[in-house]
Amino acid sequence: MVQFFKLVLWSVLGAWGATNTLAQGLDKKGVGLAESVGLGAQQLQNLQVAWYYSWGPQSAVHSSAQFVPMVFSVRSIKANIHGPVVLGFNEPDNAKQSNMTVPEALRLWPQVVGKAPRVGSPAMAGNPVRGDWLPAFMQGQPKVDFMTLHWYKGADAAKFIRDVQALCEAYQKPVWVTEYAPQTAAQGKASPDKYSQAQVNQFIRETVAWMNASPCVERFAWHDAKRGTSALFDEQGQLTDTGLAYAQAR
Repeated sequence: MVQFFKLVLWSVLGAWGATNTLAQGLDKKGVGLAESVGLGAQQLQNLQVAWYYSWGPQSAVHSSAQFVPMVFSVRSIKANIHGPVVLGFNEPDNAKQSNMTVPEALRLWPQVVGKAPRVGSPAMAGNPVRGDWLPAFMQGQPKVDFMTLHWYKGADAAKFIRDVQALCEAYQKPVWVTEYAPQTAAQGKASPDKYSQAQVNQFIRETVAWMNASPCVERFAWHDAKRGTSALFDEQGQLTDTGLAYAQAR
């Protein structure tokens, strides 16, 4: 019976998410675009993505892909943002990212909420379900319309799917996977060939197909590790074999 009600819930959420997405002429696949290293509209077109973000409140790129702004940290809390959706703080549980306490984030959250009709949760560096930060934040009952997820745990599609499902069920909200790949940039630099191209391509095919079909996933975005088999682009900004696999995935 519990499983039945979960399926009903996600059917409703999925229908809402699909309606909302189709109304804007979008699909789910996106990317985090590092504009600071010269990536832009051509890369978005080559990747065949419908949306992107740059970890900041504005974008200088002119593209048919929808830009989604982010309030990265307290330093960007005053940014002038207009649009249908905004992403919340980036890895506040990470001292090298937005580095915020839960009370500080809850105090500032109304300012994030005021920037758009729909608001994504802060994205965790650690586990969003079993960690300390996000459960404590959500206990404060902030307005959060969807949960965000960062995931770098190898080329294991089954584990990825389990982790996304766990986040969907923990908070009973749709999910945006705003960063995912087998490796982070640091891991790709240290061990660029840890996963073969065949492993990564299969991981992309399985995860993209599942997320496109899943009612609990509204959107997702690969993260470019810059080196190794998790990298989307080479040094000239051309698609790698991984970038081609992601562009072709449906």
